[in-house]
Amino acid sequence: MNRVAIIDYGMGNLGSVVRAVEECGGMPVTTCDEREIETASRIILPGVGAFPDGMRNLRSRRLDEILAEQVLGKRIPLLGICLGM
Repeated sequence: MNRVAIIDYGMGNLGSVVRAVEECGGMPVTTCDEREIETASRIILPGVGAFPDGMRNLRSRRLDEILAEQVLGKRIPLLGICLGM
C-alpha cells in the first residue's frame, strides 16, 4: 500500500487532502515528524495562500531540510499544492 505523508506545517487544508488520498486508495499520514516522512512512499505538501508565512512555518519546523533530502536526494515523489508547487 502507498503510504502518503501529508506534511503538517501548521497551515493548509489537511482534511481535504487526507480524504482525497483515501479515495484514491492510499494510506495518508498527516505529520511533521521526520521519521514518518522518511518512511513514506509519497509526499504531499498542501498549499496555503500566504507564501511567506508558509515558508516560515516549514523552516521553523526544519521540514524544508527533510523534504529536500527525501525529494531531491532520494527522489521520493512529491505533490505540491499551491505553496508546495
